[in-house]
Amino acid sequence: MLFFGKRKSAPLVQSSTEDWRKQWQDLVPPECRNVPVTVDGKTMTAYVQINHFVMMLQDGLLMQQGFFDVCAHFQRAGYHVIWLMRCTQDIAGGYLKLRKESGNECLWKWRKPTTNFGRWTSDNRYVTILLQYKPTPDGDLSRCTEHILQRVQWAESNDNSKMVPGRTEFATVGAPGTPAELSNWLHGGFMSSEL
Repeated sequence: MLFFGKRKSAPLVQSSTEDWRKQWQDLVPPECRNVPVTVDGKTMTAYVQINHFVMMLQDGLLMQQGFFDVCAHFQRAGYHVIWLMRCTQDIAGGYLKLRKESGNECLWKWRKPTTNFGRWTSDNRYVTILLQYKPTPDGDLSRCTEHILQRVQWAESNDNSKMVPGRTEFATVGAPGTPAELSNWLHGGFMSSEL
């Protein structure tokens, strides 16, 4: 008698956090990387600062304790904050599940408490949250037209002050959906209605 078990999927292989950050920072000139921004005597460093954008890079979905403070700091300095998160490992680990995909729009569900997008979308008008839900290809991202990004549009939870495992979902749209589109945003080639 033969027994067939579930096929194990290959483990997710991705670049180190440092290499991943550098790849995204390479979208802008060297002088626009790791830029200190001082407001009211307090300085915070932006991974990317170009035009009226500040971009922060986070490896994973786990919400950083100071997320709101960091966003408020850069907003007080007059910047629109783009918070880009690599969540490929969260998808591979089953924490985040794609429920429905229609064109470039997606509906996601949290299976485990990793973060709280509900408050992010309601409390931060000048913050764009981008999820990198597929691995980045090798090479120059400014020329990459592969759809690997989704922008958070809205989130719903039974309690917006905290995560409710299995009962929180959020919607995303693929604009900008490619690194090349994001590069275009950062360099000023976007419509204000896209933000």
